Amino acid sequence: MTTTEPTRPDAATPAADPPAAGTVLLQLGSDGVAELRLGAATEPVVTWTRDRLESLDRALQQLATVPALRGVLVTGPGPGMFCAGADIRLIQDITDPAEGAAAAVRGRTIFQRLQQLRVPVVAAIDGPCLGGGLELALFCDLRVASDHRAVQIGLPEVKLGIVPGFGGTQNLTRLCGLGTALQLILEGKLLRGKPARKLGVVDRLVPSARLLASARAELDALIATGRKAPPRRLRGLAKWLGKAPLRALVVRKAEAALQRGQARFYPAPRAALRLCVQALTLPPEQGYAAEARALGETIVTPVSKGLVHLFFLTERSKKLGKLDGARDTGRALVIGGGVMGAGIAGLLAHKGLRVRLCDLDLGALARAKARLQKDLDKQTRRRRLERHEAQAVQDRLAVATDWGALQQTDLWLEAVVEDLGLKQKLMREALARGLPDTALLATNTSSLPVTDMAQGLLHPGRVVGLHFFTPPEKMPLVEVIRGKATDDAAVATACRLAVRLGKFPVVTTDAAGFLVNRCLAPYLNEAARLLLEGNAPEAVDAAMLEFGMPMGPCRLLDEVGFDVAAKVSSVLQAAFPDRMVPCELFAAMAAAKALGQKTGGGIYGKDGTGSGPGRAVLKGLQKQRGTPPRSASRAEIVQRLVYPLIDEAYRCLDDGVVAAEADLDLGLVMGMGFPPFTGGVTRHARALGLANVTAALDELARAHGVRFQPSDGLRRRALGG
Repeated sequence: MTTTEPTRPDAATPAADPPAAGTVLLQLGSDGVAELRLGAATEPVVTWTRDRLESLDRALQQLATVPALRGVLVTGPGPGMFCAGADIRLIQDITDPAEGAAAAVRGRTIFQRLQQLRVPVVAAIDGPCLGGGLELALFCDLRVASDHRAVQIGLPEVKLGIVPGFGGTQNLTRLCGLGTALQLILEGKLLRGKPARKLGVVDRLVPSARLLASARAELDALIATGRKAPPRRLRGLAKWLGKAPLRALVVRKAEAALQRGQARFYPAPRAALRLCVQALTLPPEQGYAAEARALGETIVTPVSKGLVHLFFLTERSKKLGKLDGARDTGRALVIGGGVMGAGIAGLLAHKGLRVRLCDLDLGALARAKARLQKDLDKQTRRRRLERHEAQAVQDRLAVATDWGALQQTDLWLEAVVEDLGLKQKLMREALARGLPDTALLATNTSSLPVTDMAQGLLHPGRVVGLHFFTPPEKMPLVEVIRGKATDDAAVATACRLAVRLGKFPVVTTDAAGFLVNRCLAPYLNEAARLLLEGNAPEAVDAAMLEFGMPMGPCRLLDEVGFDVAAKVSSVLQAAFPDRMVPCELFAAMAAAKALGQKTGGGIYGKDGTGSGPGRAVLKGLQKQRGTPPRSASRAEIVQRLVYPLIDEAYRCLDDGVVAAEADLDLGLVMGMGFPPFTGGVTRHARALGLANVTAALDELARAHGVRFQPSDGLRRRALGG
């Protein structure tokens, strides 16, 4: 029954009409035990909306008035779901710190009613228990979780630029200790059931089929004692890390980590660190009040608004996998056992596909299996996988020098060298060998036209680009490239596969460089030109790291490889001869075999530090130029690298490479590491002021040439058109 209906303490609740979505369901049994479900069985995902919070408040106030109440069992709407946290739209809508603090106080006050009940309360957790879901569970006496793979437990609020605000920083720290709380909260780390039990976040771990029965048994045991569960006392290392002077050491280590890399751009983790310490040094109500104020302060920051914007873009991207005509894939054949092919094949196997990886080089195949095993061992050590799960992944990846039978293949994907003739030949061979008409014919090309690959093939509509980024196991973007003949079903199927692999698909047209490489080209070209002018690679990289990029452009060139940079640049020059003339450094480095990390060093040494063999190439070109070296200011470096990238992004939109600004923001954050805290390239551009960007590009064009000339589309937008 819904919480608005009266409850009889002496009888089981009668059947009622189906409850509305967003309602907490309360049922009181004749034995005095209440079951509180956080949503209706028809709700696949439960989040905290204002209506659901108020529904919970009414239910808990009602329970407080029931004399015969003996215990409360809190659970989700059904198998596979507890509560995924707050409705992100609530975070998006708050613009006043006082409003944010008030929302935190309201939510935490409601949750505290569980703690204030005179009877024991047990949470039964199946599926996601995140953010406000875990904060609710932390106010219960005991937490029983299932061992189902869908279980995820954590406080990931920092990934949205905020701190947990419904008691999470205070309760988790007091329950599990400072070290565990910082590990989960500062990183937004999510735990499966077994690690959560080991760290003490949940008290019991049971088989999924027995979850409710086991939780009820725990509740009955508490009821038999006639009291609520006593507060858990910290022991061992967890106890001593919470006391001075060890606490100070933990804090200093955490503060140092938050000053390194991109972490320094995010205020929420620093605020969360302070709150976790206060959980051990302040009375509870003062700690809760400090947490509410911190939520109010962080929820209105540009960082939070940018991250929330990106969250909605990722959700939009996931929906592409549900487009009409999308088919599931179960068996894949990957051609090419190099770095990309091996990485893609391992990823497919990891996500449940049966994969055959083919290459004529036995050494490449052995390296592919070893690479997958290394990754699986790492995940097993970190308790993200059980050993039997890791073995199942390895078993799903078969390697061979021949293709085998293709009749059961759903996905055929090539990841060979960028040679159009070779790719066309392989696709024709796949059809000749009996690849089913329904199979997806995919290429991982980074620069060649998908349309050309499909020419002359039977059913060219199923040829699609699936452009993964290096390394494919980690990089979150997949460009789904629609050739001129590619049909909607192929695009939808490719997007569904990308989502299944845990990636964010962005659909692009079959244009030179697609989206990411086209926007990356002026960025890397200009970095190379800055080097030829006499700027130190370290200075150029430092400027972009300070801007917020995860890696400087010179280091990125070493990672990508100068041979690849030269190849992609030549493709883009053919398409845009006036704007995309490649810097001569690319060809010179490729000719000298100073390609980067793949050859033991490029601009930097083998390990990415120090001077690499490419410095001699660089000095030779500088000498040929015959101009005195100059050092650009940090502001000039940022403008020369970022502003052309902004312009190129809008050119891609105007040329129809992508459909919306949302694709630009998501694609460049996930594909090249544009700073996530900005919310994406278009949000950053509008924060700078499009008129300011245009004026700066005009000035750069006068000083350095037509490559900086802003597009008509950018000028029109700068004028408000």
